[in-house]
Amino acid sequence: MTVIQKVLAALAGAQLLASAAVLLIFDLNGYNHMSGGFSWLAFAKGTVGTFPFYTAMAGCFLIMLAGLIPVRKKKRISVQESGHSLK
Repeated sequence: MTVIQKVLAALAGAQLLASAAVLLIFDLNGYNHMSGGFSWLAFAKGTVGTFPFYTAMAGCFLIMLAGLIPVRKKKRISVQESGHSLK
């Protein structure tokens, strides 16, 4: 990956995580208003398998992908190794 590809993957991952956070806040707001008692465990179990959950996982995957794949280095052409001389 080039540096630009890594930056774009990290930015796309951050955008996916931000949108998933907003969607989870809307779900949490709706869940809290519909029920009298609130349980984080019940909310977490209900969230697994929904669109915000998979959006957040995709964002995490892109950020990890951008962080773990090394930057591709350019090949430099050496004048001495190729046998060509400037003399």
